[in-house]
This record gives sequence, structure tokens and C-alpha cells, in this order.
Amino acid sequence: MANERIGISIIIPCFNEVEGIAHLASKLKDLEGKLAESYELIFVDDGSSDSTYERLAYFYKDRLGRDVKIIRHSKNRGIGAAVKTGILNSKGYYIATIDSDCTYQLTYLLNMLDIVKKQKADIIAASPYHPKGLTFNVPGYRLFLSKNLTNLYNVILRSKFYTYTSIFRIYRAEAIKDVDFKSSGFLCIAEMLIKAHRKGFKIIEYPATLTVRKFGSSNVKILSVIKEHLCFIFKILLKKGDI
Repeated sequence: MANERIGISIIIPCFNEVEGIAHLASKLKDLEGKLAESYELIFVDDGSSDSTYERLAYFYKDRLGRDVKIIRHSKNRGIGAAVKTGILNSKGYYIATIDSDCTYQLTYLLNMLDIVKKQKADIIAASPYHPKGLTFNVPGYRLFLSKNLTNLYNVILRSKFYTYTSIFRIYRAEAIKDVDFKSSGFLCIAEMLIKAHRKGFKIIEYPATLTVRKFGSSNVKILSVIKEHLCFIFKILLKKGDI
């Protein structure tokens, strides 16, 4: 049945990732071979100007309409918009969001899925800044930004998370679909966690190792991301409407 509920939907936002698609497909194949339940892969090509879409279609042409979806934005709308598109087109009881650059081991999802079920949690998030987590060759500016944002958010929100900025997560679908996040950019990752926390959802952090990408270059515009977070923090401090 086309609308039959499945175990987990794995959403992979992509933007100008043509160089790394073969590597991503290889890592996903390894993950798929170990998943014990039904799943679907949802690629969201967020208006790539290279041949990301064509490359994805090449690797998954025989599976389209079955357990693979490739959704294309006509223009670049941002990672938040790509995640939202993926969620709206998912049918899993759980929804995973992962990086297309494989900076986390995709097989982490296996343990994370087991833990989120056993602990009856709503969200489990990979955290390289967890006491048992690690970073490997990650640029110093990125570590500085992430850790200081975490400290700032924890003080403001009176919470104790190790990271707010990791997209590598698993959500209970009914929970995340109840979170109205507004950002279309990278801020959405923190926004989703904060709003879920404010709704009282159970959130777990999973210690993970974060590495640098092997292919292509990052699409993160640091100054723009910093500005987004500062504006969001300002809204929280002012308690201005629905943040």
C-alpha cells in the first residue's frame, strides 16, 4: 500500500553534493544491509546547481517509487526547508535526518534507533560534544561556534544539552510533526530541538564522532548562521511570540 506506515524514514538533504554521492550511496548501502525494519530513503535536492539530482537518479533509478524518493526544489531554499519537505513526504513511525557528507557514521542510526525505542524517547541526537563523543580534524572555528552556542542556549533555556547543531537525529514522527519550526536555514536544527524541549518531549543525546567531509565543500555561511542564532536568541530573551 502506498500510504502504509513503515519503520523509519531517512531524510537526506543535498545541495551541490555531486562529488560525494557515490560515497554516500555506498555508506547508505552498508546501513540498509543492517537495518532490521522497513525503511525509506528520502533525498531532497535543495536546488543544486550541479548534477546532484542526476547523480542520485542514476544510483537509485531502479528503486524510485518503492523505498526511495528524490524530491527536487526548483531553487535553493535552505536546509530547514529541505528537512520540512522530507518530513511532509515521510511515512515512517520514526524519522531520521542525516548529513549528506557522511561526517557521522551512518551506522550510528542502528544503535540510536534501538535506544530511542527502549527508552521510549521522542528524539535522539548525535552529539560529538558529549563527554564520550569525539571530533576529528574539525576546524577550530566550528568547534568554537558550536560549543559557545551550546553554552549560551543552556544558560538562557536552563537546559543541559551538549549540542544543539547536529542534524544527525532520529525523531518519533508524531512528536516532530507537532513542532512548528520556522527557519529555512541551518538555525532550524537548533530551533527543532529547543521547541521540542519546550513542549516537554523526551530528548536523549548519543555520543558520536564528528569528522570533516571527504568530498566537496561545506555550504555553511558562518556569518549568516551566527546572525540567525543571535536573532533567535534575542527573540527568546524577549519572549517574543512563538519563537
